[in-house]
Amino acid sequence: MSFTIGCDPEFFLKNKKSGNLVSAIPFIKGTKYAPEPLKFGGNIQRDNVAVEVATDPAASLNEFIKNVGCTLKEAVKLLPDGHEIVAIPSAKFDIQQLDHPEALAFGCDPDCDAWSVCENCPPRANDPLLRSCGAHIHVGTTGIDENAFLLEFEGKLSMVKIMDCLHGIISTALDNSEEALERKKLYGKAGAHRPKEYGVEYRVLSNYWLKSPITVMMIYHLTQDALAICREKRDAALINEIGEERIKSVINEGLHKDAMEIIEKHLLPLLSTDSIFYFNETLAKMRANDMDFNKEWELNREEISK
Repeated sequence: MSFTIGCDPEFFLKNKKSGNLVSAIPFIKGTKYAPEPLKFGGNIQRDNVAVEVATDPAASLNEFIKNVGCTLKEAVKLLPDGHEIVAIPSAKFDIQQLDHPEALAFGCDPDCDAWSVCENCPPRANDPLLRSCGAHIHVGTTGIDENAFLLEFEGKLSMVKIMDCLHGIISTALDNSEEALERKKLYGKAGAHRPKEYGVEYRVLSNYWLKSPITVMMIYHLTQDALAICREKRDAALINEIGEERIKSVINEGLHKDAMEIIEKHLLPLLSTDSIFYFNETLAKMRANDMDFNKEWELNREEISK
């Protein structure tokens, strides 16, 4: 099953000594319109007050894991001394960290809603101190393989809806912190995506799934499953079985218990063995609070620089 997959996660920058979050704007040279290339592929930029990295597209699970790991390690080398990146879905910043025009800019090009087939309204935060981090998934095809439906308008919509059923609902079950719910006030509503020439950019998830290679493996296998469901035209049946309105409300409102019910009743019977394995591994690690982002990816700057 051939497809390409990449991501562009955002992280907050933390002063390790004080424990405070700080704006990345003074420290990261790359911007939305001029990202800074990284040594082994991918790039880094500042996005509002966050640090954003982007991986090159991968054509296999091993390449995807390698791309994510190398991109994170190279990005860490560019951080100011005494700082680290943290995978938090949202946070409130001190007002002095937002004293820059870029810190007041939310998004660039608008994204779209696959369910209503229209552009989403630009995000507006009631709390001016709230900032959020996403981790978008880019899924592509060469156009000459079995996933060529990703190049078609209806195919893109179908893929995003099924990613809501799989990635969106499973993420709601796993990523149910207060910070995740706060992020929904800005970004991450069901169906959020951007059509791309190679396929789709799925924009619903926070950066939680970058916390460990285990969670990245889960996302990869869920993407494989979503492609298979669309390719085999099982998408409409799954959506009808769960219910469109329930899918959207579970994701948009962060309904953790409902998400777990859907997983047990509707998703586990159709997911691949690999997806189920990595979902259970992720669930166990999160319940045990055993997922330290910097430790999982070995992002100790002193060790990386050797």
